[in-house]
Amino acid sequence: MDDLIEEVDFEDDHQCPNLISALKAILLQYFTTLLWLTISVPCLPFFVLGLFIWGLPPIIPPWSTFYRCFMAVFTEGKPKENIPVTNRVLLFLILLASLIKVPVNGVCWYIDELVCSSYHKVNIEEPVFMITAPRSGSSQLCDYLEKDSNNFITPVLAEGMFPYVWVWKLFVPLLVKTGMQKKLQNYNLFGKEATKHHALVISKSETWDSILQFWYLGICYTYLGSSFMCWAWLYTRFDRPMNEDYFRNFVPFTSCVMKKVMYYRGKPNQRMLVKGHFLGCAKPLEQHYPKGKIFVVVRNPLDRLSSFINLAKVMGEDGPAKLQFGLFAATLRTIRSYTLQTQIPYCEQEMLFYKEPADNKLVIPFTMYVNNLSATLQHIYSFCDIPIPDDVMSNAVRIQCTTHDYTKVKASYAPKFNRTLASLGVNEKKLREKLSEYIEWMNGLESSEKIDS
Repeated sequence: MDDLIEEVDFEDDHQCPNLISALKAILLQYFTTLLWLTISVPCLPFFVLGLFIWGLPPIIPPWSTFYRCFMAVFTEGKPKENIPVTNRVLLFLILLASLIKVPVNGVCWYIDELVCSSYHKVNIEEPVFMITAPRSGSSQLCDYLEKDSNNFITPVLAEGMFPYVWVWKLFVPLLVKTGMQKKLQNYNLFGKEATKHHALVISKSETWDSILQFWYLGICYTYLGSSFMCWAWLYTRFDRPMNEDYFRNFVPFTSCVMKKVMYYRGKPNQRMLVKGHFLGCAKPLEQHYPKGKIFVVVRNPLDRLSSFINLAKVMGEDGPAKLQFGLFAATLRTIRSYTLQTQIPYCEQEMLFYKEPADNKLVIPFTMYVNNLSATLQHIYSFCDIPIPDDVMSNAVRIQCTTHDYTKVKASYAPKFNRTLASLGVNEKKLREKLSEYIEWMNGLESSEKIDS
């Protein structure tokens, strides 16, 4: 991908973290790790017993993943990627705490196997998967569908971060009684600037692959250089999976949590809806759910790539890793390199996957989604064999006239998180040439939808 890059001197290439703040973060993480140790030790014998009875839960990374991440802390990252030593120390402590917490997480999972094991009997026959590339508008579209709770049931962020039925049954009623539910349901894990790009609310649906990444040490992925990001982060081609442990456990994790959610709050007439960027797991999901449906929103890749780089940067500076752990954000140079290495082949694989003729796939052009939300929703409901409710259509018209305005939202971004590809040192002409086949396919879809509309 070097032929696409023109040298640019980014201001964040030369920044250094504040030493006092970094030391405070390291000390806090050190004591947090010790606290988890005192909690985890009593759980260890029950965890070992559970391993023999039920095996390793899908929320726990195999030991090989821990080993790979620990090694990366000491070996990954090129000099130009400017990874501070304080970041490496913090990441080591975070990984150590994650390893120490394994017995606690395992016991929490095994409690479900003891007291709520009937969730296994739930049959997820016709799930709907929205599998799109990052920054294609999938989060907002899923939010529209999620509001139709009579037809769709969507796992929310909190259910993925705490995938235990017994916890939901025990604590949700307490939160309701104490009035804490209303306060927590709108709690956003991102800061004010990052929220402009993408909200991370615990009571809303979220990118499903990022939830499993939360369990699979995802906190480390964007802080150890572009090579490690390419290995660890899921937005890679499905014919060459890198983090094999993650790919291997994606379907078991998804299946278990979907069953738990349906068992806890589902109704027989609802369709399970899961959205994310897990193209690498699309074929295994097809095999596991032969009656399932898969649809995608296809967006101009140049707009999408610049949006992705900006999002990744603002997440690093205004997301949980910085706000809660004090990690110093990855440089734009690192994020740019990772994005070009993974998103270009992702486009190629996305086109190959969705061009295959199949009744279980639907492709929606981004322009149609933005310009005609009503038609987009009609396509999706028809594809899912569900009559579209009147209130959904009326809401779509209202949304189209008010909040569904990407130009207005983008205008409010801080300038340093609203960069073009050209300002990031990416040769747009060469990038278009490299993605010419994908762009031609996308333009053909847009033309056919204009005729149909």
